[in-house]
Amino acid sequence: MARKLRTQLDIFDRDPARLAKANRDAAMHALTDVQFPPAIRQERHDHYMAEAVRLEALAALCTPSQAA
Repeated sequence: MARKLRTQLDIFDRDPARLAKANRDAAMHALTDVQFPPAIRQERHDHYMAEAVRLEALAALCTPSQAA
């Protein structure tokens, strides 16, 4: 019996790889967001990057393994 991927029944379209890319994009934007002071910009950047790393690890768990 084949192992099901964790994203198979994702009816909300929460693909971890796609969300990780979105968080990386948000992190880059956070560094240039003029409505926040520099310390807050860096804090927001660090938060988005940590979330991207977490989601990339989750995406790695969702990919099919090469060994069958």
